[in-house]
Amino acid sequence: MISILSALMASSLYLLSSYYLMRCVRHKETAGLSLRMPILVSAAFALVLHTISLTLTLFTPESMVFSFGNGLSLIGWIGVFSLLLITINKPTESLGIFIFPLAASVTLLPHLLGDLHPIAYSLGLHVVISIFAYSVLGLATAQAILFSIQEKRFQKRNLTNLIQALPPLQVMEKTLIQLVIIGFVILTLALLSGAYFIDNFFDQKLAHKTFFSVLAWITYLLFLWGHFQFGWRGQKAARYTIWAYSFLAISYIGTQGVLIIMQPQAAGL
Repeated sequence: MISILSALMASSLYLLSSYYLMRCVRHKETAGLSLRMPILVSAAFALVLHTISLTLTLFTPESMVFSFGNGLSLIGWIGVFSLLLITINKPTESLGIFIFPLAASVTLLPHLLGDLHPIAYSLGLHVVISIFAYSVLGLATAQAILFSIQEKRFQKRNLTNLIQALPPLQVMEKTLIQLVIIGFVILTLALLSGAYFIDNFFDQKLAHKTFFSVLAWITYLLFLWGHFQFGWRGQKAARYTIWAYSFLAISYIGTQGVLIIMQPQAAGL
């Protein structure tokens, strides 16, 4: 009951933050101080309530319990958490116009979608780290798409209300690079934890996931090397980020196999 109530309240507060942001878009400006505080405060309270709800559905004394619902809910939670973290030193709350509605829509999914997969905490840690990597890099990809559209619109002087409400191009690009760096570090940890916690990748039919995850990792590494060594930025930065995440998204299909494969083993916990 507490979990459902917390999820309902969190979803409502996410929608409230979305409403405030829509007002900013209609006025063709980034959130001023009068709206910035309500946006961030309501989102922060929503995140706390979301944390309570998600924790109650994800953890048990014996194991972690994953489902399609709480997996999506965790992705939404990470998106909001990352955004609020970024807003500490950058005026990027307008990006929440995409993240807050997503979070509002997935918060209740753990209570609507069943098909539970209890797994050991050791494997669960790897899955959580992987979801963190997918989420942060997914946020970076959304940022790359927005940045690419924003830059092209500025060059053509064709600015919509939404484009004018986004942070300046310099802030958007800097945020993109920071998200890629953070996501790359977490992805590295996910690959290392997978090698440690999951035995016999090929016997468990995880070759597909491993191949595309490593391919994504190499692509991110190549981009970061090019950025710091040769100053790659702008549209090239956006393209590399999108291509790398495409490989990671393909590998995510393999992650579903982990849960399905490990379910018979988890029954013996």
